[in-house]
Amino acid sequence: MPFTSSSRRCERSSWLAAIVCLILASGSAVASDVQGYPNKAVRLVVPYAAGATTDNLGRTLALKLEAKWGQSVFVENLPGGGGLNGAAAVSRAPGDGYTFVIVTASHVILPSVMARPPFDPIKNFAPVTMLVKSPGLLVSSKQSGIDSFATMVKRGKETELSYGSSGVGSKHHVTMVELARMADIKTQHISYRGSAQAMNDILGGHLPLQMGAMSFANEFVRNGKVNGLAVVAEKRHPMLPDVPTLVELGYPLTSAEWWVLLAPAGTPAPILEKVAADAGEALKQPEFKARMPADELISSTPDELLRFLQNESEVWGRTAKQAGIVIE
Repeated sequence: MPFTSSSRRCERSSWLAAIVCLILASGSAVASDVQGYPNKAVRLVVPYAAGATTDNLGRTLALKLEAKWGQSVFVENLPGGGGLNGAAAVSRAPGDGYTFVIVTASHVILPSVMARPPFDPIKNFAPVTMLVKSPGLLVSSKQSGIDSFATMVKRGKETELSYGSSGVGSKHHVTMVELARMADIKTQHISYRGSAQAMNDILGGHLPLQMGAMSFANEFVRNGKVNGLAVVAEKRHPMLPDVPTLVELGYPLTSAEWWVLLAPAGTPAPILEKVAADAGEALKQPEFKARMPADELISSTPDELLRFLQNESEVWGRTAKQAGIVIE
C-alpha cells in the first residue's frame, strides 16, 4: 500500500513523539542522578601522608561538604608512589559519585615517564573541579650554611647538593631538575612520601634543600626555622615579600603546584557538576582561606578542569621526559 501524505504525517508525528519522550526520559535521568545526592557517606582519598598540604586541604574540604550535604565525608590517606597509589585505587572504584580523590601535578606527569603506568590520568578519571594553586618555594636548612640563592648556586657548582621533594616526578622534582640545568649546578634528588617528611629532615639538618609548595613551606620561613631562597613565580608572594623570585634572579622559570578533585571515570555528569559547585562554594568561605592563607583558592567547572589537565599533561609530561626522568 503506497504511503500517502497523511501516513507520512503520522510517521513524522510518531518520530517526533519518540524524540520528545527520549528527551523527557533523559531529563528525568539527569534529575534522578542528583536528587537526594548524597544519601550515604562519601569517601575522599588523599594519596599523600597525613600532615602535608594535600591532607590539610582534603580534611578542610571534607568538613565543609559534610556541613553542606548532611552526610559524612571521610578522608582516607593512601600514600605512596608519588600520589599514584591512592589515585589508582580510585580509578578502580565505581563511578557512582561516592569516591573522590585530590591529586597534584604528579598525577599527569608520572604516567608520562613510566614504562607501565597504573592508569591513564585523563581517560580513567572524571574531572570535578580545580581547588588550589600554589607557587613553588625553594628553602634550605639553617645548618646547611646556604642562606641565599647565590650561595646555593656557588656551592652547587663545587659539589653535589641533595634536595627533597614530595616524590619522583612531582611538579617540584621536575622544576628542580630544570632549575639545576639552567643554573648549571649538580644536584641529587631525594624522594619523600610527602612534604612534611622532607621538611622534618630540613629542620633536623639532615637535608640541605627542599623544593616544595608555598602553601606548606612559607610558615617555616616566616618563623625563621628555614631559609627562603626563591619563589618559583613571576612576582613575589605577599606572605614572603623579602624572598626573591627566580625570574628576578635571572632564571625565567615559573611553576605552580596545584590540587584538583577527581572522580572515577563514568561518574554521572550531573553529580560532577553538583560537587564542583558545592566545592566552589566551600572555597569562598572565609574559614577555608584562613586555613590556607598562602594559596590561591580557585574553582572550575568539570569541562574547564579537563582542558587544564590535558594541557598540563602535555607541557609538564614533555618537560619531565626532556629532563631524562624515567621510571621503570
